[in-house]
Amino acid sequence: MKPGILATLGIALAAAGCTEHLTTPGSCPTFCPGGQSVFRDTILTPVAGADSSFSGFVAPSSLTSLLASNGGQYGEHRAVIRFLPRGDSVVVSDSSRTFTVDSIAIELGIQARDTTAGNFVLEMYRLPLTVDSTVSLAALDALMTPANLIAEIPEPAAFRSGLFHVTFSGDSLAGLAFSPNDSTVLQIGLRVRADGPTGARIGTPASGTFAPEISTYVKAVGVVDSLKPQTIGRTAVAFFTVSEPAPPPPPSLLAVGGIPVSRSFIRFALTPFLRDSATIIRATLHLQADAPLIGIPADTAVLVATSVLVDFGAKSPVVAGVGATLPLLPGATGADFDVTQLVKLWQGKTPTPAIIRLALGDEGGTFLFPLFRSTRSLSGAPTLQITYRPPFAFEGY
Repeated sequence: MKPGILATLGIALAAAGCTEHLTTPGSCPTFCPGGQSVFRDTILTPVAGADSSFSGFVAPSSLTSLLASNGGQYGEHRAVIRFLPRGDSVVVSDSSRTFTVDSIAIELGIQARDTTAGNFVLEMYRLPLTVDSTVSLAALDALMTPANLIAEIPEPAAFRSGLFHVTFSGDSLAGLAFSPNDSTVLQIGLRVRADGPTGARIGTPASGTFAPEISTYVKAVGVVDSLKPQTIGRTAVAFFTVSEPAPPPPPSLLAVGGIPVSRSFIRFALTPFLRDSATIIRATLHLQADAPLIGIPADTAVLVATSVLVDFGAKSPVVAGVGATLPLLPGATGADFDVTQLVKLWQGKTPTPAIIRLALGDEGGTFLFPLFRSTRSLSGAPTLQITYRPPFAFEGY
């Protein structure tokens, strides 16, 4: 064999002898890190006095539910709905014609109601257009008189939620007739009564399938009978809940929800080690209610926790797309839920403020009104339990 070939073979064999077989499992301790994974727990309390509540966040037009109740644990609430103008003519064959009203149907949706109170009745009243969201409960009740009553809708005991229609025809149409001052705009007020305290949530346009609607079935003047009757449909353009005056929540508590809508902010001081070095495995926020939650039996509300981009107090913008939710039921005495993804945002080179904002998913549209204890309470302040792993030590490093 030629010397050049022998040299080439020698180099190849030497290279093969030095090749590391990466697919072959390594043998410890040569390739394994030293030590074992260690997981630890720590419990943080909020910065004393820096957990606070603010109210007045949600406009009436954003509510997904209206509240109606008759006292007791529910308090006093009335619902008001204003529909779009109906107009005084219809278009038939490219011509605008006046019409006569054959019948009117009002569709309402009950999202949930307390079925434990017997003889539930929803009362519907015609209201003047001067009534707006600034009206007091006493002034509104003064307008809910027998002369302004346009319908009483009894609900079966088993009827908990769903859509229902109220149809007016013949003599009952008189209660819905317009005067020139009405400008063909109908505004109604809703009140409930029963054998005992009860409450109901009524849908709004923001709730989707439970949106209030009014359909007016008319016959155009001068149109032959063979043409189809005309239907004028209108949805709600304004809606709000009117409630009895209530004192503001005690400053020692964290209010979430209610009317006017409240939100709470809880501030923590994350240690440099947790912020810069530790790997956070899990973070759980523990909240203690000041009293068991009150609401329609089996009805739920969603508690929402979010992180903020920058601390501007009540106007702090939240981090979009990152949040934690927890369903709340009547009778609940606290809330424990996973906020790991929020707390991880407090780490890294560009951490967000160590603040958790609490709100309700159905703000202003539920009887559930959590009042959680704070750092100003005698006991039961919020805590944040963090499970973390310290930095992993590799052998030789």
